[in-house]
Amino acid sequence: MVLPALCVNIQLSSGQVLINQIIKKTMKKKFLYNALIILALTACTEQDIIEQPSTPNGGTEVRLPADVNSGELLIKFKPEMTDILDRTMTRATGSGGAMTRSGIPSTDEVLEILGGYHFERIFPIDSKNEERTRIAGLHLWYQVKFDEDTDLQEAAKRLSALGEISKVQGNQRIKRAYDVKNRRSYISQSALQQRAATRSGVPAGRFSDPGLPYQWHYINSGQNAFDKQNNAGEIIAGSSAGCDTGCYEAWQKCTGDPSVIVAVLDDGVMYTHPDLADNIWVNEGEELRAGTDADGNGYKDDKYGYNFVTNTANISWTDVEDIGHGTHVSGTIAAMNNGEGVCGIAGGDGTKNSGVKIMICQVFSGNNSVSLNGEAKAIKYAADNGAVILQCSWGYNSAEANEVEGYTPGPATEKEWADTYPLEKEILDYFINNAGWRHRRVCIGQRICGSLRFSGSLLQMRHRKCGCRRLYAFFLYQLRYGSRCMCPGRRYGVL
Repeated sequence: MVLPALCVNIQLSSGQVLINQIIKKTMKKKFLYNALIILALTACTEQDIIEQPSTPNGGTEVRLPADVNSGELLIKFKPEMTDILDRTMTRATGSGGAMTRSGIPSTDEVLEILGGYHFERIFPIDSKNEERTRIAGLHLWYQVKFDEDTDLQEAAKRLSALGEISKVQGNQRIKRAYDVKNRRSYISQSALQQRAATRSGVPAGRFSDPGLPYQWHYINSGQNAFDKQNNAGEIIAGSSAGCDTGCYEAWQKCTGDPSVIVAVLDDGVMYTHPDLADNIWVNEGEELRAGTDADGNGYKDDKYGYNFVTNTANISWTDVEDIGHGTHVSGTIAAMNNGEGVCGIAGGDGTKNSGVKIMICQVFSGNNSVSLNGEAKAIKYAADNGAVILQCSWGYNSAEANEVEGYTPGPATEKEWADTYPLEKEILDYFINNAGWRHRRVCIGQRICGSLRFSGSLLQMRHRKCGCRRLYAFFLYQLRYGSRCMCPGRRYGVL
């Protein structure tokens, strides 16, 4: 029987390599030919005829960081493969099994050689947002896992040579750029009140939270309790008045807005904390541990957000290795300005439901963290569920990262970053273009005024009108008053 050429794509140049590798696994050469015939017949029967034959790309060199995960890669297919991939996923879903192959014979041939056992679309189907997901091409990104002993560079080269694949990227775990062994000191509410009573000379503005006098980075009068004095009471190492984020001026205009949702990509956030509880984003209709996806966004039970480390809605903050950073930064953003604890930059005016909302996107849990595909899922989740700000303060490896301290040097230019991490580039573009879709009046500098820029180790936004650059951690004041550009020198409510 002669098989149609479009159903089988086995080239003589790679035939010997294919035979050698499979024979080692089967130990009987005759099994090879049987397996190939069965594979080809199955492909033709279940998929009819593949509309697009595989045209080799020539084996584009894929840049893989030194700390890349072994035995896995992230790949993006060309749009022409959409129907085949959809049909394969539909069959796998209908049978209740997990995907291990793409349904594209040329791709599956390589996966067989590599010992592939896992094939999964990175972004789950969200019925409300699937159309724009496909417009952005994010539905074409897949994670593949295979034998960990496989040469990863060779695997990337084989996959990138296939005509149906447009991009190949390594996958690696994100790391904190600070020492997790340094623990913060916590003091009691009574101690805060006692210290606040002895504090003078500070324009506390509208709020009386006992921790505010020690939040010099909000309002710095130049007279702080931590200023070093000699025995005569003279200040010998003081602080500079006005060296702060300008909260006093910002609070005259805005103290927060509950329509602004800030996605905190960090440790788990203690959503029961008395100074945060009223400013936590709640996904109405979802219930913890219900085991259902009530809103159909692809994530079960995500009432307060999602734990992308464990792939569950169980937000955690009690692991022995947790350092509380997620709760800490959430307090900086949205601790309620209610006369207790500390102040948040946008925690509201003291009345209920007046501060910004914290959406929890957990990407660290104790010593564990997500890989880049998990980071991408968290960013997309944030955009699709109404967030307009990303908080990503774990750091980013620059080209000068110190290998002695355990960090792998990162990209030195924007192009190098985009070439090395195309998924990260695409998902950040997706966030810029889609964040805040549920609250159209909330904008990022006139809603979508910026474009992503990479400079050294910093992700930045370039304003289209004035050209100024600002860090990719967005500005609350700019969000609230989006018709004005936050050029350097205007220090209103910087997050």
